[in-house]
Amino acid sequence: MNKDQAMQSFLKICNSEASPKAPCQTYLLTASRFLEYCRTADVATLDESPFRDYLLELHASGSLSPVTINHHNSIIRFLYEVTLEKNINYKHIPRFKKHKGRPTAFSVGELLHFFSLINNPMHFAFFLTLYGSGLRISELASLRTDDIDSKRMLIHIREGKGNKERYTPLTEAGLMALRHYWKTYRPVNPGGYLFPHRDRTRCAGRYTFDKMFKNILFKAQISMGATPHTLRHCFATHTLQSGTDLMTLKEMLSHASISSTSVYIHLSLVDRSNKRSVEDVAAEIKAMYDLRNPSHG
Repeated sequence: MNKDQAMQSFLKICNSEASPKAPCQTYLLTASRFLEYCRTADVATLDESPFRDYLLELHASGSLSPVTINHHNSIIRFLYEVTLEKNINYKHIPRFKKHKGRPTAFSVGELLHFFSLINNPMHFAFFLTLYGSGLRISELASLRTDDIDSKRMLIHIREGKGNKERYTPLTEAGLMALRHYWKTYRPVNPGGYLFPHRDRTRCAGRYTFDKMFKNILFKAQISMGATPHTLRHCFATHTLQSGTDLMTLKEMLSHASISSTSVYIHLSLVDRSNKRSVEDVAAEIKAMYDLRNPSHG
């Protein structure tokens, strides 16, 4: 089996198993780059040696995070196991540990400044909901319109991390921002996605929102290594500061262990200036947006 034949087989299998949140093109590119590295005429002869060496070279380059390298590991393992139907000794294949530092969060001032630079209704609705409901970016990107429960002011997360199902609070400001975004763009799509991909056949990818976030962060001149996940850290910190107990916060965040939630005690102690709830901060952010965009309604 040559490389082209392997890629055709890989793509066929991938198309039958991949989800909208994990497009096949990402898998295909990763597998193709690995086979180019191997430079072998018959990929059926591959064993674990080039697999191990490839991952070690990625790590040695210093250009990729441990999480990304481990993602490559999983895709190439899929190539070996499913496409090539090979049994190899995975004890010889390295996985790399992510350094677990404490999370960082914006101060309320930084958060207000960040949102003051957003005028696009879609960007504003997405990031305000990310903060106001404490979602992971993949959870928000894959939401459908019927996941928004405006009567009970809740968001239904059907496929959270670990396939956990839960409800998380929806702020009044977040609901108004989502309604304004929907009224402006009318992103109707067969899957009912709240934030559909431009082709409207699936939900938008997280990279779209990563890019948006980086652009806003650059304009804000906030130097900390923030990502969209920082807004989830802000939600957790402000929820804790406003008096919510740790166990309730754990359920809101869908953490498997209370130890994962307890890290936010550190953040709440670093900046004690805020005692307002997420609902109140989100309302202030929305009021600022309305002043900049008086015709938004």
